[in-house]
Amino acid sequence: MKEQFICEVLHHLPDYISGQLSEIKEAIRVVLCKYELTAKETSLQTVNNSSLHYLKMYLESCEQSGKSSGTIGLYSFHLSRLLSYTNKDITCITDDDLYMYLYNYKHKRTVSNSYLNQLRLVFNGFFKWLIKKRVLTSNPVDSLDPTKCQKKVKKPLSAEEVERLRSACESERDLAIIECLYSTAVRASELLQLDRSDISFTRNDIVVLGKGNKERVTYLNAKSHIHLQNYLDLRTDDNPALFVSSKAPHDRLTRRGLEDILNRIASAAKVNNVHPHRFRRTSATDLLNAGMPIEQVQELLGHKSIETTRIYCTVNQEAVKHNHKRYMNF
Repeated sequence: MKEQFICEVLHHLPDYISGQLSEIKEAIRVVLCKYELTAKETSLQTVNNSSLHYLKMYLESCEQSGKSSGTIGLYSFHLSRLLSYTNKDITCITDDDLYMYLYNYKHKRTVSNSYLNQLRLVFNGFFKWLIKKRVLTSNPVDSLDPTKCQKKVKKPLSAEEVERLRSACESERDLAIIECLYSTAVRASELLQLDRSDISFTRNDIVVLGKGNKERVTYLNAKSHIHLQNYLDLRTDDNPALFVSSKAPHDRLTRRGLEDILNRIASAAKVNNVHPHRFRRTSATDLLNAGMPIEQVQELLGHKSIETTRIYCTVNQEAVKHNHKRYMNF
C-alpha cells in the first residue's frame, strides 16, 4: 500500500523536478514509516435527496434576490456536478472533497486557475447559505486557498477603436446601440430589457433595472441622444422595446442578436474583442480619466463595492505621468 501511495504521489509531481524523484521518494518513504495507510472507500453511495432539496432552495433564493437566469443556470450546473461527484449528504462534504473535485476538474478540462477560482466562489456562496440556514456549522470552502492566477489587464477600447466602430455601423439602429452602450455603461442584460418609455430625452437620462432588481439612472450624451432619437423616429412598429430586430415582426432584440450585431460591426471595423462589457469598461475608464470621482463612476455602473469599480477602470498612464510632474514639482 505504501509503495502504491509513493508512486501515485510521484506521478502527480510536475515534470521540472523529475531529476529529484529518487530523493523525494526516499523522503516520503522515511516519513511513512510512522504511519499506517488504508485506501479510502470510493464505492458509490445512495445520493441523499436532501442535498438536491437544499440546492433547489438555494437556487430559489438566488432568484428571489434578483440573480439573472444566466447566473442561476451557471450555479445550478456547477453545484449539481459537485453534488453528483461527492455523492454524499450535504452535511458530510469536506474540504478534501472540494479539493479533489477542483483538482480533477482542472486536469480533465484543462481550465485556467482563474476559472477554478470562479468555481470556488460559486461553492462558497452555496455553503455560506447553508450555514445561514443552520444546515451546516462550518464552511468547507474556508480551508481552500485561492488558486494563484495571473491577473490580465483587460484593456478598454481606445478612442480610435470607438471611432472605427462608429464608422462601420450600417444602420441608425446599430449606431444607436454603439452610442448607448458607450454613453450609459449599461450591461447587456440591462440594455436588452429597456423600453422606449424608460428614456427621457428632455432630461437625457434612462431608468435602468440592474442587478437585484434595483433601479438606477444613467445618462445620454449628445451623440447617443441624437442617434437614439433618429432610430426611434425611423421605427414603424409598435413594440415597446427600445431595440428590436431589423426584420418583421420586429421582436425585442435578444442577447444573441446583440452579439451578432457587435461581431459584424467589429469585423468591418477590424477591432478585436468587442462586446457590451468592454464598452462598460471603456466608459468607466474614460470618465475616471476625465476627472469624474470614482464614487460617481461607481453609482453610474451600479456597483455595490467601489473595489469592483477600481477593477473596471484602467488608469491612463500618461495622465499619471502628467499629474506626477504637476504635484511632485517641489
